[in-house]
Amino acid sequence: MGAFMKEHDIYVGSLQEKLNLRFAPNLGAGNQGLQEMVALQKEFEIFKEGRKFETSMTVLNVTGSASSEVKDRFHRYLGSLRRAKSNIAGQNGDAAIVKSIVANLNAKKPLPVYFDLHDLTSSKDSNRVIITERARPLFYMKQDYLVISLPLALDAKAK
Repeated sequence: MGAFMKEHDIYVGSLQEKLNLRFAPNLGAGNQGLQEMVALQKEFEIFKEGRKFETSMTVLNVTGSASSEVKDRFHRYLGSLRRAKSNIAGQNGDAAIVKSIVANLNAKKPLPVYFDLHDLTSSKDSNRVIITERARPLFYMKQDYLVISLPLALDAKAK
């Protein structure tokens, strides 16, 4: 996202947080986080193979009240994932994300989803979306997650 967000890169962390909260474990009474996403998926099929991940994120309004420029840049980044590789054979980044979310939300025991970020220039294989079906993304988390790690590049002007 860094290169897409440019001077708005200060929003990357809050956008990541909003993604993670949409798929977080249910932490109390009510239908929230993962439980809400499972219900929304059953009712509206928000995630569907062949539909762009960006479209599903638009429906979920992950950007909230962010400025139109932040929204546009974020959605351009999400759109770029169709051109990104993934660690899933034969699937681009966008298709791999959608397919893994669909399978997870339809599972008997769906996992919360954690969206991680990684430097796409750190190694030859880091220029792709990396999906890990069962992991603990942060050392202090005691629950397994579906982890979707998104590649970010530094804005070339910031170097």
